[in-house]
Amino acid sequence: MCAKARKDARYDVLGRVECSLSPLPGTLLDISLNGCKLHFSTPVTIEPEQEYTLKVKFTDTTLDGVITLIGTPMWCCEDSGTTDIGMKILHSPDTDKYIEYIKALHLESISFNSIEDQIKKQECQFL
Repeated sequence: MCAKARKDARYDVLGRVECSLSPLPGTLLDISLNGCKLHFSTPVTIEPEQEYTLKVKFTDTTLDGVITLIGTPMWCCEDSGTTDIGMKILHSPDTDKYIEYIKALHLESISFNSIEDQIKKQECQFL
């Protein structure tokens, strides 16, 4: 997981997202403590100040089950029939579980700062 530098560190993750924005599930592309980026393979219309319930199933196997989040769209970009949406995460039923997952991603990102650091810190083994 790499953390992207922004107001809050963003982490590249994948997940399946079901919400009322689309009859087809979307894809979670990245998350931060206060937001996430969603991708839909179809055009999606948003209501800017509407709150949406997001049911997220992460591909990360360390996180069991679905996390329910409440979000409101901050931006939307439609391109060639697909839609990306930036959501601000509001207080949600699974906020505590979500925060713990973000903390785990943060710890993982600082333990593997760069590929160069990983190579330098590895011990050689001769076979």
